[in-house]
Amino acid sequence: MSLQSNDAPPVLINDLFKHHLGSTPRATAVEYGRHKFTWREFDTRIHHVASGLRASRVQPGDRFAVLAHNHPVCIEAVFAAALTGSTAVIVNWRLPEQDVIEILREHQVRLLFIGIEFSDMLERIRPELDDLNTWVVVGALNPQSHDSDAYESWLEMHETGESMYDAGRHHPDTDDLVLHAHLDDGLGNVSLSHRHLVEGVGALPPATTDTQTVEEPLFLVSGMVGALHGMHHGSRTVLMSQSH
Repeated sequence: MSLQSNDAPPVLINDLFKHHLGSTPRATAVEYGRHKFTWREFDTRIHHVASGLRASRVQPGDRFAVLAHNHPVCIEAVFAAALTGSTAVIVNWRLPEQDVIEILREHQVRLLFIGIEFSDMLERIRPELDDLNTWVVVGALNPQSHDSDAYESWLEMHETGESMYDAGRHHPDTDDLVLHAHLDDGLGNVSLSHRHLVEGVGALPPATTDTQTVEEPLFLVSGMVGALHGMHHGSRTVLMSQSH
């Protein structure tokens, strides 16, 4: 394994794994169930999400949301937010439905990535979300299968669209807010910039293994920072789905 030890320190969160994208592009970066993505594939997926956000008219300063158990979409959304100047709101799915509604309303979420496990919830709360006009269902009924899903199809649909938005590309700044997440299982939450996340990753001790298993929910700041920490050090990041 080749752990990060090099060069200039990262300033933007996209710099956290740039070294591995260049040096070991075919190594596994993220694993979820039977799905494995190399660094190159992971980077491509992030750019597809960014293209899709632009196509959905998510502008710099806007917020979109993810409501799903641990899944690559949670991490991909944060990196794509960094590319587009938007903020990914990772919603605590353990909260009562009314609190979820209030979070989506507060952030004026128009685009929502929602895990298939929460499809029934969406049907119930959709009439109360006036701003929401686009939602993409994430995941197959069996996460261990190779079945595709609406999110994967959405990524494919935007795989060639990036150049359409070159003129309006955002130029990231270290103080751009990229993640809105929870401090605990309650309503305590915080918005974090590139700087906050990079400093959070840097405050953790260096990784000592080639596998980083992420069991904490990614809606927690500690869960997301833990995942980014493993990626920064070149670890294979294994996402464990949460259901309680």
